[in-house]
Amino acid sequence: MGGVSSRRLLRAFVALLAIGLLFPPAIRAQETGKVVEVVDGDTLRVQAGQETLDVRLIGIDAPERSHPSKPKEFLADEAAAALASLCRGKTVRMERGDEDVDRHGRLLRYVHLPPPDGRLVNKEMVRQGYARVYRRFPFSREAEFSEAEGEARREEKGIWQEGGMAEVRWLLQRSALAVEIRPLSGDRYAVVCGGMAKSGVGRDELAKTVQEVLLWRIENSDRDFEKAARQAGFLPLSAEGPRAVAGSAAASPPPPARPLPPGVVPWEEAHRHVGRKVEVEGTLVRTHRAKKVLYLNFHPNWKKYVTIVIFGRDLGRFPRDAEKFYRGKTVRVRGEIILYKGRPEIVVRSPEAITILK
Repeated sequence: MGGVSSRRLLRAFVALLAIGLLFPPAIRAQETGKVVEVVDGDTLRVQAGQETLDVRLIGIDAPERSHPSKPKEFLADEAAAALASLCRGKTVRMERGDEDVDRHGRLLRYVHLPPPDGRLVNKEMVRQGYARVYRRFPFSREAEFSEAEGEARREEKGIWQEGGMAEVRWLLQRSALAVEIRPLSGDRYAVVCGGMAKSGVGRDELAKTVQEVLLWRIENSDRDFEKAARQAGFLPLSAEGPRAVAGSAAASPPPPARPLPPGVVPWEEAHRHVGRKVEVEGTLVRTHRAKKVLYLNFHPNWKKYVTIVIFGRDLGRFPRDAEKFYRGKTVRVRGEIILYKGRPEIVVRSPEAITILK
């Protein structure tokens, strides 16, 4: 009898061990947390215990409003506002999919509203037309999300307004970047962007060439864009340098910058002076207010080009509504260029460090 009992105990122990291995506590436990911030239309910050988690909603792609290299997209603010109205301040249930985290370290989750509502936030954003179905990676609810997307398109909600033409008109009104393709003789083409052109592009090279030149234009300053384009065989359309083609929607590069005083660094070059205290000059083209910090950007690509950082504890010293106050201003800022997670920044604690030139 003793031997039988021992074998039963051993089998029970092995079974419990297997359950533990297959369903570890971190996965078996229900994930809940309070939504404390909405980053954009598909990304949340959730307070779970003592930890704040970055959560990316599985299966959807909302318009970008704070991408490190892309300009703000159509209905980006509205999408973020819609997500905030759904779940900010609420304690939500998070459900893991096939993958735990994305390449940026954000948790990948289906997010459910608390009872009695219980709606799936991911699907609701698609149904309201504030996000597309993200099909690059397979996910378990793709069929039902696609059905919700079809409903939004039929009813012309959100990004699907006017059959998608609302977004086109919005882009044209903002003089958005564009790539032109002009047919040449011999079944060859010219690709034009930002006042630079490449001639003799074959039909099978068109897609790759267009994708590359548009990416260079978005991610780089005018000076860096021209350098990258030249290396790929593009040439200026005029002897004076890059100029937009007549009638083109592509934005013309600004006139040459005026000479800077000795010791003042143009914003395009600031990232080359890490560890040094310098004065940086440029025009602030974008500002972004997060929960505890204000970012002032000289270029949408805040991963490559320097950003002015003002922490929330210091904002009381700055002009009221500093986000709007500084946007569009040409400034000269004094401080040390540092790297934070590989990004160049100048942290300022006083408005005296920022001189408004115009």
